Amino acid sequence: MRTLFLLGLVLPSITTAVAQTIPLYDCIRQAVESNYAIKIAHNQKDIAENNVTYTPFMPSITASGTHNQSYSVGSSTLATTNEQTDINARANTLNAGITLNWRLFDGLAMFATYHKQKDALNLSEQEVKIAIENLIGQVCYEYYNIIILNNRLSAAQYSLTLSQERYQQAMEMYTLGSSSGLDLRQAKIDFNADSSVLMTQQEALQNAYIRLNTLMNAPLTNDSYIVDSISLLPKIDRQHLLDATLQYNSTLAAARLGKRISEQDLKIANALRYPTLNFNTGYNYSRAETPSAALTYNRSNGFNWGFTLSWTLFDGFDIRRRIKNAKLTLKGSELNYLQIENNIKSELTLIYNTYEKNLTMINFETESVETAYQTLDAAMYRYKLGGLSGIEFREYQKNYLEAVERQLSATHQAKLSEINLRLMSGEL
Repeated sequence: MRTLFLLGLVLPSITTAVAQTIPLYDCIRQAVESNYAIKIAHNQKDIAENNVTYTPFMPSITASGTHNQSYSVGSSTLATTNEQTDINARANTLNAGITLNWRLFDGLAMFATYHKQKDALNLSEQEVKIAIENLIGQVCYEYYNIIILNNRLSAAQYSLTLSQERYQQAMEMYTLGSSSGLDLRQAKIDFNADSSVLMTQQEALQNAYIRLNTLMNAPLTNDSYIVDSISLLPKIDRQHLLDATLQYNSTLAAARLGKRISEQDLKIANALRYPTLNFNTGYNYSRAETPSAALTYNRSNGFNWGFTLSWTLFDGFDIRRRIKNAKLTLKGSELNYLQIENNIKSELTLIYNTYEKNLTMINFETESVETAYQTLDAAMYRYKLGGLSGIEFREYQKNYLEAVERQLSATHQAKLSEINLRLMSGEL
């Protein structure tokens, strides 16, 4: 069991009752296909895609029609003959028409509007990519965290086995009268402490599976399906990483698109300074029946067309205010991009330093684990022969567990740093 655990520090953990092993790629695929956050991001992207239209360049056609009837009852008296006449008047009016209106020029605002719609779509697609990358990072974190927790659980099980042997040895020695009850009580305390640590590790592993299942939108009770190792890729070059990040980082790409949208808003605001030219044409039909009037029936129909030119000469400086605000918004977008770029460079440097440090730590911590294991094995042999006290043996046991924890932590941090660096550079 000790040999298996030593080999299992960076190799697959020993698990039982594994119904089906799921590799990292399948976990990521299921999460991307099923995660609700990704579905919401795709839904927003579909809305942005529907908003990209040629409507600003197209004419509008409007049809209208009215039908009115009126009926009035009255009387009138002629002044010359005093003759009274009753009036029963009915009127029937019908109007119908169709109108086409086409904006031919608006200071190029229609082109800016169309490009803004396309940039908004690209930004939405980039936000989907960011959401997917964040999800991949979360899945990778939980996946490798489960591997580390499996190894920690194995370490806790191994430590509990040693404490159980020590407790049994102390019980035998106490029964034979060759030791005091103090050693037995201390062995029992350490055995209980290791039992508590084992239960804590089991709980942590179960919670990690719940978090991963939530990301994958899988049944929360699924567990024991990860049996994998942590293997690091060749060391990443710092300068190559920086160049790739500045070019392909999704957050920077989204900030660039935000700046382009602000540029289109400025063009739309500037277009308000120019006149607008519309072409309009239509066909109208009207008919009126008024029996009580001098003209009892009237009907007309025909085409009409023309151009309309309008130019706002003064609007209380509102156009100037809009242009000024658009320029300030553009400046804010440029500053936001520089801030994001600076933050990403800083974060990249911090993560890379952690990455390098843990790569170095893995080598000597692995040696420390091997040395601590051999020392602990020898200490157990001496303890059974009575040449080592229980307190001294416990110190060797703690040293071994601390070496294992440092080695696991360095491996875990190096892998997470590697994933974050490749995510930031757009290479994952």
